[in-house]
Amino acid sequence: MAQMQCKHQHEGETQRAWLCAPALMHTAFASPTMRSDDDVHLSDNVALALLTTQPLKRLAGIGFLGAIDYVKKGSGRDPHRRRHNRLEHSIGVAKLAETYALEIEMGEAERKTLICAALLHDVGHGPLSHTLEPVFEEYFGTNHHRTTRDIVKGTTRFGSHILDILSEFEVDTEEVLALIDGEDVGRYSFLFSSPINIDTLEGITRCRAFAGPRSAFGSASAAVRRWATSGRLPTNDFDDFWDLKNNVYNLVINAPIGRLLDTVAQSYMVANIDRFGKNDFLKTEKGFRASHPELFAYLSVVLEHEDDLRSHLPKSWLDADVNINDRKFFVDDSIELVGLHHINARYKQTRSRQSVKLDELVKG
Repeated sequence: MAQMQCKHQHEGETQRAWLCAPALMHTAFASPTMRSDDDVHLSDNVALALLTTQPLKRLAGIGFLGAIDYVKKGSGRDPHRRRHNRLEHSIGVAKLAETYALEIEMGEAERKTLICAALLHDVGHGPLSHTLEPVFEEYFGTNHHRTTRDIVKGTTRFGSHILDILSEFEVDTEEVLALIDGEDVGRYSFLFSSPINIDTLEGITRCRAFAGPRSAFGSASAAVRRWATSGRLPTNDFDDFWDLKNNVYNLVINAPIGRLLDTVAQSYMVANIDRFGKNDFLKTEKGFRASHPELFAYLSVVLEHEDDLRSHLPKSWLDADVNINDRKFFVDDSIELVGLHHINARYKQTRSRQSVKLDELVKG
């Protein structure tokens, strides 16, 4: 089991225990979490129609996090062996949107817009998700934000099926895209644009199995339901979630093995950029792997030869510059969570960035 070191932080008479230095858990000890085959039902007809489209179906073949998904071996039935994908996450976010909307008896037009935005917010993700997106953006000018907009607007090879469905159900496409982009200023825009929003609530909860011993944060669905029914922001839920987010970022998303996998995958793509094209971004991971099997072979090399990795990588890669981004999330207990504008003040984060050589990551 991961060992936890705690530090106590005092704000007035308030004392909080922070989980500062836990370790990434081995899959054998991972706590149960949402399974990739959880049966989540959406009841809105427009959501059901969108789920029949090729762009949404494609997300079942896009891993949730990226190269670090391949740390998990196989896809057995135990929760810690499931590889989650972007479709499951998108359905999960849409379910949170539906839960909130039904609990507050939201109007039909607003409810449909909210659910569509939740279901479509990640429709533009490419193979290996965030891992290769920086390279695709640098060389081909594409990322999941632009691709999401293009897919929803019907300007990709997938055609206008999504656009047609939104039109059929009288859902304003621009309002959907504004919610997704965080540019909407409507009554419920905070569900997407707030630092604690339905996207991060679902995504971080989905990652929780590998962030050390079970967090105090419980169910994202229960938290959203309390948020909707109480008429106030659920401080305890949000505080526990922010602690969990700190652990997930530092133990999973920015874990050393994840950074190694990301950098090796990016180094391969840059070194072989003439073998890639913009349309690769629209493939499933299976199709992408068929086109670029050697890239995935290098991911296996990282996992199988972690103790002697320098001798298994091209020397030119070892001198590559790697940007390391660190993020710490903490709660300012001195700020009372009274209104939405207090979320930014209470839930804070620090960011730092440094550049190292891949060789340093390998040695580390």
